[in-house]
Amino acid sequence: MKGVDYMKGRTKKLIQTYLVLLLLVFTWFGGAFKVMAKSSPRVIVIDPAFQEVADDSKEPVGPGAFRTSDEASSGNVGATTGYPEYELTLQVALKLKADLENAGYEVILTRSSNDVNISNSGRAMIANMFEADLFIVVSAKEDGNGSSGVQVVCQSEDNPYNYGNYEDGRLLSDTILGSVKAAGSRARIVEDDDMAVMNWCQAPSTVVEIGSLANEDEEEKLLNVDYQQELADGIAAGVDSYFTQR
Repeated sequence: MKGVDYMKGRTKKLIQTYLVLLLLVFTWFGGAFKVMAKSSPRVIVIDPAFQEVADDSKEPVGPGAFRTSDEASSGNVGATTGYPEYELTLQVALKLKADLENAGYEVILTRSSNDVNISNSGRAMIANMFEADLFIVVSAKEDGNGSSGVQVVCQSEDNPYNYGNYEDGRLLSDTILGSVKAAGSRARIVEDDDMAVMNWCQAPSTVVEIGSLANEDEEEKLLNVDYQQELADGIAAGVDSYFTQR
C-alpha cells in the first residue's frame, strides 16, 4: 500500500508540475501575443475624393440597394483659379498620410495620382481588402453652393448598409471635428446614408469635406499650403484622439 500511495503522490506532483509549466507557457505566449498586437501598427486607409475624369456609370449606393449614384466624380473647380478639387483632395491627403505615418500608423492611399478610374464602392473595397482600422475620405463640398467651413460626414444610426459602423464612425467624426476646430477652422457634422463610399466600407469611416472651392474667399485659403497642412494636422490629431477614447 505504501508503494501505491507513493506512486499516487508522485503522479500527483508530476501532474501539478506539468500544470504549472503549462500555465507558465500560456502566460508567456499570452504576453507575447499582447506585445505583438500592441506593436502592430493600425491601418488607416485614406481616400482622396474625386478623379481627373468623371465616370457617370451607375452603382448601388450600398449593398443590396436599388438606388444608384455615379461611380466617380471629378468635383468642382476653383471659382477664380479653376483649380480642380481632385488635385486639392490629393494634396491634403498626402499631407495627412505623412502626419499619420510619423505618428506610427500604417497608411494606404486609394489613389496617388489623378489619372485613375476608381468607383466610390471600389475605394471602400480597398479599405476592406487591407482590413483597415479606419477609412477616411478627404473630400470637398461638391454641391457648388459656395458655403464655407469644414463639414464632417458620418453615417446615421439607422444606416441600412452598415448597422455596426455607426458608433465608431460617429466617434471618429466627432474627434476629427473637435481637432479641426481646435486647429482654428470652423467645422460642423452631418449624418448621411447616401454615400456609397461609406456604405460599402466595413471599417469605421468618415468623410471630411474640407471646404468649397466655389467660395472665393475659401478658395484662397484652400490653395494655401500652410492651411492645407493645418487641415491635415487637425484630422491626424482627431485620429489619435479616436484611438485614445475608444
